[in-house]
Amino acid sequence: MSQKKYIGLDIGSVSVKAVLINERKEILENHYVRSHGQTVETFLLVLKDIFNRTHIDDIDGIAITGTGGKFVSELMNIAFINEVVAHSTATTTLYPEVHTIIEIGGEDSKLMLIERDASTQQTKVSDFSMNTMCAAGTGSFLDQQATRLGVAIEKEFGELALKSKNPPRIAGRCSVFAKTDMIHLQQEGTPVYDIVAGLCYAMARNFKSNIGKGKEFLKPIVFQGGVAANVGMIKAFEDTLELKPGELIIPKYYNVMGAIGSVFTIMDKGIHSPFLGFKEIEEYLRNRSAKPSNLEPLHSDNYKIVENTHSIVGNEKIEAYVGVDVGSISTNIVVIDKYKNVLSRRYLMTAGRPLEAVKQGLYEVGLEVGDKVIVCGAGTTGSGRYLTGDFIGADIAKNEITAHATAAANVDKNVDTIFEIGGQDSKFIRLENGAIVDFAMNKVCAAGTGSFLEEQAEKLSVSIKGEFSKRALSSCCPSHLGERCTVFMESDLNHHQQRGTSKDDLLAGLSYSVVLNFINRVVEDRKIGDTIFFQGGVAANRGVKAAFEKVTGKKVIVPPQHDIMGAIGSAIIAMEERTWEKSRFKGFDLRHKRYELTSFVCKDCSNICEIRQVNIEGENPLYYGSRCGKFDDERSLKKGKHLPRLFRERKDALFNTYKKNKPDQPIGKKIGIPQVSTFYDLYPMWKAFFIELGFEVITSSDTNKDIIYNGVEVITAETCFPIKVAHGHVVDMLDRDIDYLFLPSVVNLTHSSPRLTHSYACPYVQCIPYLVNSAIDFKEKRFTVLSPVIHFEYGEEFVNKTMRQIAKNLGRTGETVEQAIRAAREALKTFNKTLEARGQEILGKLGENEKAFVLISRSYNGCDTGMNLGLPEKLRDLGILTIPLDFLTLDIEEVSHDYPNMYWKTGQKFLTAARIIARDKRLYPLYITNFGCGPDSFITKFFTKELGGKPCLTIEIDEHSSDVGAITRCEAFIDSLKNVKPTSNGKKLRDDTPIHTLAEKKKRMIYIPYMCDHGRMIAASMRTHGVLAEALPMANKQSIDIGRKFTSGKECYPAILTTGDIVKKALSPDFDPEASAFFMATASGPCRFGQYNKFHRLVLDGLGFSNVPMYTMDQGENYGEDTKNLGTHFRKLAWNGIMYIDLLQKLQRETRPYELNKGEVDAVYETFVKKAEIALEKHQSLVEPARKARDVFANIKVDRSKPRPLIGVIGETYVRCNEFANNFLARSIERLGGEAFIP
Repeated sequence: MSQKKYIGLDIGSVSVKAVLINERKEILENHYVRSHGQTVETFLLVLKDIFNRTHIDDIDGIAITGTGGKFVSELMNIAFINEVVAHSTATTTLYPEVHTIIEIGGEDSKLMLIERDASTQQTKVSDFSMNTMCAAGTGSFLDQQATRLGVAIEKEFGELALKSKNPPRIAGRCSVFAKTDMIHLQQEGTPVYDIVAGLCYAMARNFKSNIGKGKEFLKPIVFQGGVAANVGMIKAFEDTLELKPGELIIPKYYNVMGAIGSVFTIMDKGIHSPFLGFKEIEEYLRNRSAKPSNLEPLHSDNYKIVENTHSIVGNEKIEAYVGVDVGSISTNIVVIDKYKNVLSRRYLMTAGRPLEAVKQGLYEVGLEVGDKVIVCGAGTTGSGRYLTGDFIGADIAKNEITAHATAAANVDKNVDTIFEIGGQDSKFIRLENGAIVDFAMNKVCAAGTGSFLEEQAEKLSVSIKGEFSKRALSSCCPSHLGERCTVFMESDLNHHQQRGTSKDDLLAGLSYSVVLNFINRVVEDRKIGDTIFFQGGVAANRGVKAAFEKVTGKKVIVPPQHDIMGAIGSAIIAMEERTWEKSRFKGFDLRHKRYELTSFVCKDCSNICEIRQVNIEGENPLYYGSRCGKFDDERSLKKGKHLPRLFRERKDALFNTYKKNKPDQPIGKKIGIPQVSTFYDLYPMWKAFFIELGFEVITSSDTNKDIIYNGVEVITAETCFPIKVAHGHVVDMLDRDIDYLFLPSVVNLTHSSPRLTHSYACPYVQCIPYLVNSAIDFKEKRFTVLSPVIHFEYGEEFVNKTMRQIAKNLGRTGETVEQAIRAAREALKTFNKTLEARGQEILGKLGENEKAFVLISRSYNGCDTGMNLGLPEKLRDLGILTIPLDFLTLDIEEVSHDYPNMYWKTGQKFLTAARIIARDKRLYPLYITNFGCGPDSFITKFFTKELGGKPCLTIEIDEHSSDVGAITRCEAFIDSLKNVKPTSNGKKLRDDTPIHTLAEKKKRMIYIPYMCDHGRMIAASMRTHGVLAEALPMANKQSIDIGRKFTSGKECYPAILTTGDIVKKALSPDFDPEASAFFMATASGPCRFGQYNKFHRLVLDGLGFSNVPMYTMDQGENYGEDTKNLGTHFRKLAWNGIMYIDLLQKLQRETRPYELNKGEVDAVYETFVKKAEIALEKHQSLVEPARKARDVFANIKVDRSKPRPLIGVIGETYVRCNEFANNFLARSIERLGGEAFIP
């Protein structure tokens, strides 16, 4: 009799794994096959391959796990095993000594902590965590980067990593950020093996911080999944987790452990899961079809791609200019004559080796025209312009915005709009009379760029050149893929392919996605002109060009030489800005010019920069990566040597306004103050206070790379950059000789106006001590942490009382404390007056025709030299004076009338500054923000409106190590300002119409966006009092699509959904603007919810619905005033209705999991919601409907014989309560065998 055999399958995002196992749990076969998007087909192929050698009768059981396994298991009636269960079962069976499991696959990563029962010796998963939808810490992340670098992922990648001695820091938490860092490192000349190693360490650190979240990695540790084959990753994990030899185990079957575990699970639990044949899966593949979308098919006008060159006539050498554009993906080289004709051109792949690409390109064009021209000038552009310029001997280096605009205006002087999409960057440029007047670049997201398209085409096994466009234009029904993050898009593609969507439809959908991302995320609300050029390598894609025309409704022109316009522009600029007699150009043949790329860490200042050194044969070394300018040479002529260094002045005032550095009567104790959050505003106060109390004050080091890295690694939640850095500053204090660590919770700051509701700090700033405490163990430290809660908004005496309590906790009382408080107050007052006085002096001396930037930022962002990328100094080198925000006299403006509910202190300051800047033609804003900044997702929109059309440069700063992209934007912004007409007016937002005016105006139907059925009760209560009101239906997919179109993607999810609901209704055929209004409740902060109504007002105004009121109702102290004209009983009725819904939903969720007649509970629930609406409209009590509901629910037939776990759901109110927003979570819990409790 033959042995029983079992088949285990793991269907992942990028591969299908399979094993054949006998009844003794011996692995007979194992298979790992990449699916290339054909998940179901690959599954069928692998399974049939096994059956080629194994008879179906010998298979006693089959099990499936993996992200794609659930769908197939249901289709074929096969046992599905949860991935965590499968992986942990396989590992603990084969490696019983394990305590921690790290599993990293194609798009998923997991951490599993194993616990052994002391009495039974049985193992179980005590805790686990997984990555979110982001694939930054997964195999796809490494695959993408390996492809970009031209390195084979299977073996070469890991072996290269082991060669590195000094791996650079690369952002590991996002694949897009990582690409940005890699590109900048490449342009600075970093060796490929260093970059590869940096990626491995970035991924290991990302796993430790974002997946581990502070959990202890107990040894021994098993590392499994496809990524465990990478020796570079093994080394990175060993170093990051500080492991000794033998403490990191790589299983023999590391890449099929999930499949093994699925079999072990059904064997251990005796689950009967026979294989029933291929009929169902084959029938599915024959009959599957995708749902149609509403996107129109794409059509091409068969435009001609022009790449031809101009021939040189005659034997005499002619005057020529060279242009080089070194980008992330391609390197473009061009030679033009004095009439701007293209004589020779090359478009080459950079492949991570920019200098090699430049050498090859120059040599090739040199063969064509080198002996026929005299090079009179050479220009470089692109992210590698400085390194390349030094290498080839360029006469000028110009940012790519100016270069592209120059080339476009040369082709057609009437061009007014440029869409430029390259490999990694995308740009929108608006011109007037050939001059730049506005521009925007993609901030960090690569979803609208060429690399995105290339990666998706590769996953679909489609050639990006020719085949992509042809198939996209053949689509009859383009897939609606949205415009989400690159990684999310891959998940969508997998989902659509599983459901049978054709490649043609997917490719057309990707064309639309690139365009929608560009329009919604880059162009935003900027004006698109009528003469539109589409430039960059992606312009060759006819599908994308056709999608641009569909979305904009305008003709889009692909100009001649579309793919090398940057290089042409740099050559033209070299010609037009020529001031030299003889060019520095070193010639076309640099093939034999040997160079060496090395790197080292400079620790001569707090920046701790990674310096790239380029040693070119016969020349002085070149250095890149210095923030302080130590390695700058005279090639960068600094225009601003005469300008004051205002940020240095501010720092001096911050530290030295209070002159004493030691107490007059020391008590022998030291207090440490980290340089975080409000430190940059309040340090003079705290320094004076503690020194007057007799303490020596010690601060953390200035922000440097070590502090940044330490913060990123210890933090246990994904936050904005400043909070990560704050953690790093606390780490910096851990080994200091201090007795106390002062880390206050600053809830709010001083009020600017009595009309403003509040002056909150952002929620993260408020919570810093609590976040730090959860991430850092202070138990074994010999100092005490002081975390007082401080409310500056409550007035001076309240703060004084808090300070007295702080002093008391430190053992200080009496007159010493009062003197310390007076000194603290005086120090802070003097500091603020010093800044304001210096600002007035600067503005008084600034000439009428001079320009200066005002750095709009939170002080801990803009005034921290380690976080602001050194931009004030870089701008000074470019001849631009940069003024700190608090050098402006901000109290001269009154914004409380238009923004009474701007409850963030920084928002009040920013909007006030916007008005000052708007009316002063000399001033322009440079807005520094951070990825994931909640308040700024709203403030930036209000700020832009207040500027009244005046240009603003916004730069997002994160834990990136390079400032190349920021400098590019600054240079382009400065160039664009040369053509901007000075303005001196700001636009005001119209007031919100308060709800208490309803009775005073004509009747309008008020539409209330749906959160849950509470809205129906509020609408019914309004109708009771003669107000027409209707709750909008629950949000749907259309709500998301519309909401994303009118938001930036940075707002919170409820803001996006409510925006979508409101716009959807406003654009519906039955909407009458003259008889309609919208309602959005509000609150007084610090959560973003209170800004929704103001933002919705902006959106409606932008759509031309300024005549449609937006009514609000404050949940805070103004609630009674807002609702008084609705009648005395409105509040009581609405409140009763809300409580009624809460009780009804509780009954619904307690009963539905057990109902015998599916759907009965929901039907009963809806019946009693309607009864409540009718009762409220008639001004009747809800007690009787509630009693009847209780009785009816009690009589529903149920089966409670099988106990279900009660699972509590917590989180943000809207998402928790809105079924669509939480993806019908309660129903999913019920389907999986649980009962949901949602408070």
